[in-house]
Amino acid sequence: MLGDTLSNIRDRIDTLAVPDGEYCVVCGRTGARPVPVCGKRFRDRKTARAAAETATAYRDALRQWDPQAPCYDFIVCEVPATVDGTPETTRPSPGPTDALSDASLTGFCHNVAAAVFQTLSAEGYDGVESAVMDVYCESATSVTDPDDLCLHLLRTLANELDERLPPMAQDTVLERAAAAFPAPASTDEPLTATFGRLERVGLLGDHSLTPHREAVLGRQSWTVTLTAYPLATAGDCFPTLPLVVDLRRRLPETVISLSSAAPAGSDRWEFDLAVTETGTPSGLTRVPVIP
Repeated sequence: MLGDTLSNIRDRIDTLAVPDGEYCVVCGRTGARPVPVCGKRFRDRKTARAAAETATAYRDALRQWDPQAPCYDFIVCEVPATVDGTPETTRPSPGPTDALSDASLTGFCHNVAAAVFQTLSAEGYDGVESAVMDVYCESATSVTDPDDLCLHLLRTLANELDERLPPMAQDTVLERAAAAFPAPASTDEPLTATFGRLERVGLLGDHSLTPHREAVLGRQSWTVTLTAYPLATAGDCFPTLPLVVDLRRRLPETVISLSSAAPAGSDRWEFDLAVTETGTPSGLTRVPVIP
């Protein structure tokens, strides 16, 4: 299974990485540090070269099911210093966006999809993984644009996970997929950081958050308004999977619930999002659309 292959390759890179290494692996053309080497450091140049070869195998595995997966020419370099000369290793490890690993829509989508696939494999959901691949491969032949193709992949993942896994299992899969990415800076406001990231990669045009006054201790909620969200189509479902994966890495050990989505004007959508300490999650991969 694809997820098992990806998981095994990432495990090899994890065994090579150290928290205070002086070398890293980047794309020689773009400077990107994509999954599976984003945020990773290596003790010496030889070890980093081995990680670069392993990362190439990882990206090759992705292209077995999606020829549009981005290509990277991996090279080894010393971990750069900050402007003031302080070594980067003294700062928190950068997240995927900070490391430019998914600064494009296609890169972001494939990083999220890869993390979900390998989690499905690790959790023993081979049947769900196969179902996603079957549906995706059957319908993807009619899609030619690379961005549309990666969006189609995320829609397929969202739909199949919602149909085949109960809410608590969905939550486990997405939480562990989110853990595949480096932890974000602790000073980031979670919702603002998540929607800002989606804007930077082109998955969202703009957003606004309207907080609610809550009478329940430990509960926070907002009305979320999104514009130019290309995952939303004319269908009866509104995919939420990518925003929940990113939010999950910023809000671990919480319960996330999303309500039905409703059109709020031209290319605008609204839904409610709640974060609580206990309860049952909902709307983690998709929510119904209210006409």
